[in-house]
Amino acid sequence: MVPAPAPTEESGNDDREEGELRDPYGVASEGGQADQISSQVRYVLEGIVVIGNKRTKAHVVRKFVPLKQGEFLDPESPELEATEWRLMGTGWFDSVDIRLERGAEHGYVVLVVEVKERNTVVIEQLVAGLSEGVRTTTDRGRTLFPWLGFKITETNLAGLGIRLSGTALVSEFQQGGRLDLRYPKLIKNEYGIRFGTFFLNGREFYGNNPLVSVPCGMLTCPGTSIVTNAVVRYRRGGFMVGTGKDFTSKLRYSLDWVGDIVSVLDRPEAASEMRGNDIAPIDFAIQDGRSFVSSLRFALVFDKRDDPGITKEGVIFRGVVTAGTRFLGSDYDFLELEAWVRRWWRLPWNHTIRIGAFGGAAFGNTPFFYLFHISDLTDLIPSRFLEMQLDARPPPNLLGTSIENNFLGELAWRIDLGYNVPVYERVRERGLREINLYTLIGLLSLADLRDPRTGVSGYTGLSRFPIDLTFDVGFRFDTRVGVFQVGFSTLLGFIRL
Repeated sequence: MVPAPAPTEESGNDDREEGELRDPYGVASEGGQADQISSQVRYVLEGIVVIGNKRTKAHVVRKFVPLKQGEFLDPESPELEATEWRLMGTGWFDSVDIRLERGAEHGYVVLVVEVKERNTVVIEQLVAGLSEGVRTTTDRGRTLFPWLGFKITETNLAGLGIRLSGTALVSEFQQGGRLDLRYPKLIKNEYGIRFGTFFLNGREFYGNNPLVSVPCGMLTCPGTSIVTNAVVRYRRGGFMVGTGKDFTSKLRYSLDWVGDIVSVLDRPEAASEMRGNDIAPIDFAIQDGRSFVSSLRFALVFDKRDDPGITKEGVIFRGVVTAGTRFLGSDYDFLELEAWVRRWWRLPWNHTIRIGAFGGAAFGNTPFFYLFHISDLTDLIPSRFLEMQLDARPPPNLLGTSIENNFLGELAWRIDLGYNVPVYERVRERGLREINLYTLIGLLSLADLRDPRTGVSGYTGLSRFPIDLTFDVGFRFDTRVGVFQVGFSTLLGFIRL
């Protein structure tokens, strides 16, 4: 093997900042000539050494380094910094430091990855609250009922990078559970495998004071009743298998096959509602009896965040394409596209500002759980959990537009702006790491492809277009067992504004 060119000058002075990647042989010169020489210097990578790891296997960490022994290495390569971001993005470490040290021979270097591990059993989600719902399709009264949802994950099982997650929802009328297993870089140290299974017992709420057909007497005969919502009771179960690969330290993809078996237990024979000046039938977006959904899902993720818990700077993008087709045995032919991006900036006074954007569209015969729901867009109603609707409240409609008719939609978008203020940062290694006060405001839209381009009839001006405001304020707590968020917007949502 031909060694890389060795440096021609040495200097005992090193005035770089602590933690910055250094030339292990002290290459330096005066003025702009230093940068020119540094960019020309390359070394041969003698090896990769991982230190500080007690639980994580060293070979698992090495898989994140896009270099192999014997390759040429530029000490100024941006891939070294990108590797630090990628390792921090796993959530396994409190800190990651990558540096170069002198090798056994002149012109050779050792890449040292020093990590400081954190707890890898985390509570990814812990949500609880009171939801407003209806008991039956013929009961016009509403009731408040409590619910609890959680997701517990071992992000680094046995130190092998295996991710095992368990998710559950418990409430009076809806229950569900999901189990997910992900093993990264299993095949040829490049491709990972994914497996998941789930079972849900749920209810879906439709319409805003709709007119619903109901049975009357002992025999089924034409009858109608005005109710607060039309309700569909269903059970849904299935499983998922897939794979994925990292293109770079920041860019990765996944490809999954998802199979759903849906059984509708009860639903109105028919229902309609007022949409502006028109009476429109409610599309329940699901077949009667038992049906099968077979779909392929492709996701592309670009992740460059300094911390996946409470992020201070960086960016994350996720784009997803889901396609169901009868060629895979599905009873539904549909295509769903969605993408979201978030960007954080750390301000000079240590506050953080964040902007976010989301957009999605669904085409074809899309089942309701793959459509976009108003609770996923607004912060004033509890979001769906395990793709189950928790709250029967209509859209908040702070702007007084036609969005008041839209629970589900085929077109959705949202833009928002957030601001985070740290109110506590840890001074010790144990316990609570950080507390942030956050505020958020956003604009959203949810529409149906069947709506006219000019908006819903019966509305004038901008109110014809289904847009609305959303906002939230609360605290985020970064602890050793996960990040907890306490927001107050869903409580405000009980107030009819």
